[in-house]
Amino acid sequence: MGEILDFAEALWKGETTTYAHHPLSEPYGMEKVARDTWFHKLFSNTIIRETPEGLILIDPSGFAGVKMKFESVRSVTSQPLHTAIYTHGHVDHCFGVSAYVEEAQSKGWPRPQVIAHEATPARFRRYRETIGYNQAINSRQFMGGQTRVNFPADFYYPDITYQNRLRIQVGGVTALLRHGRGETDDHTWVFFPDTGVLCPGDLFFWCLPNAGNPQKVQRYCKEWAVALREMASLDPQVLLPGHGWPIIGSDRIKQALEDNARLLEILFEQTLLLMNQGTSLDKILQIVQVPEDLLNKPYLHPVYDEPEFIVRNLWRLYGGWYDGTPSHLKPAPEKEQAEEISRLAGGADKLIGRAKELGQSGNFRLACHLADWAYLAAPDDPQVREAVHRIYTARAGVETSTMSMGIYMARAREVRGEGFEEAVAGSRVLQVQDERGRKQKQ
Repeated sequence: MGEILDFAEALWKGETTTYAHHPLSEPYGMEKVARDTWFHKLFSNTIIRETPEGLILIDPSGFAGVKMKFESVRSVTSQPLHTAIYTHGHVDHCFGVSAYVEEAQSKGWPRPQVIAHEATPARFRRYRETIGYNQAINSRQFMGGQTRVNFPADFYYPDITYQNRLRIQVGGVTALLRHGRGETDDHTWVFFPDTGVLCPGDLFFWCLPNAGNPQKVQRYCKEWAVALREMASLDPQVLLPGHGWPIIGSDRIKQALEDNARLLEILFEQTLLLMNQGTSLDKILQIVQVPEDLLNKPYLHPVYDEPEFIVRNLWRLYGGWYDGTPSHLKPAPEKEQAEEISRLAGGADKLIGRAKELGQSGNFRLACHLADWAYLAAPDDPQVREAVHRIYTARAGVETSTMSMGIYMARAREVRGEGFEEAVAGSRVLQVQDERGRKQKQ
């Protein structure tokens, strides 16, 4: 086996973990993983299937690194691209087709076709309407507010869309496309019956499912679990995810898919049971738990998303934005609240002093409330700003998920008035996660 498959084996056996090597990070590379099938591991992955009539590419490239991805594909095959399939419209999956179109034009080949779910074009239009917001949230999520992430405005739209199921043939090779709402509403998973290769896109991630992302639009926990169980029923032999590493062998794949489904079902069932009893969101967040045996699985560590974020997303889907606390329905401005709390406490210095004590004892949840109030009440106080910076930096240092770390790191930079630095390679949040994970393992 090559480096990618060797690393996947080490992960499965617990010789390393996704705490030390985030699913979005290295090792990267290209390897042959099945008959006529190549897997390219990068921040997001590409699956290359050769056929007598040309290539089928699953998720041809992210918007960053198009040239690198194209050259990697061309290092293993010279076949023209026949069909590109977007598993969904996230910008780390649905780029790169233009390079193959240009190649086809220069060589007199037929123009390649692109297939996606029927909801994908609407996603592209929404991205164009919210480009500034997407730049902001991705800068927080992946760079901790350190670097501005340029978000694309132009997309290569699909030539063919489908609603629920689609069966295609290219050069005698059959690919089955199935729609399954999960991380997105436009998600497609792909199965090749002749090789048993399953391409789940982001429906399998080598970590806790990204079903709760606090800065992104709605996710679909219940339907995600249904899709995972349908995939498992096909007895796939090779699983090639949209992020992370392959899984080889039907028993392992079935176990991984069904464990992911069980985790999502537990969160769904517990949350809906409590909602149906009239329980507030605050209490639900305190009650709902995922069994430790699931979170300890090598492919379910909460290194990207977190269970409580999935609970919040379920509440948003089934219960709206009102969380059950009456004062939150029409609240006073946060600054006004903070100023009143500061007066009652005896000043912002009292609040920040207590925040420091709580942080030192490890109670960062409460410490951050007090830090926010102190900062809102006295935003120009340099001692308050520095203390808030340190509290949020410390909190980012104990978190496990990309989502939490990114937001807390961004807050720490914001209170110091630090602007964006020049773009750097990779993700600062992922680098911090990996470095910390390796130190813990040592």
